Order: sequence, then C-alpha cells, then structure tokens
Amino acid sequence: MITLDTNMPGKKGFFKKLKPHFKELGFHINGDNKYQGHFNGLLSSQDGEKMYLYLPYQLLQEEHNQPSVQIEFGTPLIIYHGTNEDPYLFQSVRHKQDWKHKGEQAVQQIINHIDNNL
Repeated sequence: MITLDTNMPGKKGFFKKLKPHFKELGFHINGDNKYQGHFNGLLSSQDGEKMYLYLPYQLLQEEHNQPSVQIEFGTPLIIYHGTNEDPYLFQSVRHKQDWKHKGEQAVQQIINHIDNNL
C-alpha cells in the first residue's frame, strides 16, 4: 500500500453528483458501512501485477440515499494485487516512488475532471 500526497483529503462533494463521474472514470463504488466507503479503480495491470487507486470517503450525513448527502474524501492510496509477483518488489524504494508519482498524477486528473464537470 502506498499513501499518496494530494489535495484530495478533506475535499467535499455531493455523493449523487460524484457517483456518475467516478463510474465514467472506471471506478467501482463500495460502501464499507453506512458511514464510509471508497471508490476504487484499476490504475495499471501488467503481467499479473495490478495497481488499484483507492479513494476513501466518509458520509457527512447519516442518510445515504438522500440527494443532498455530502461526502468528504480521505487520503488516497495505491493498493497492490499480484498473482505471481513478489510483493516485496512492489515495496522497493524506486518502484514505490514511481507508483506514488503515477498515483498522484491520476488523483490530480480526477480532481480536475470533477472540478470541471460539477
């Protein structure tokens, strides 16, 4: 897991407005419980090695189905899933820095997309 340094933590939005934009960008939406969840999307897939961009959020109101429900984002992460790859290779400093940079660029593109479309 790699923690990303972005402007996403603390960013707020309306769940029902954000949801179609994240789906359009290829993200799946998972509610961990009725107070929090995450958007996750495939960042890269090569030779059995998959990198997922994980964007956690928490609900700022209790009623999840209300159109005015606001969410607040937490710190984005990159999560590694490999089939036959050595997970310690993923943790190497150089490899980790490369993925961190790619993840931060992807999050910035997502923020730009949301800001330009909402």
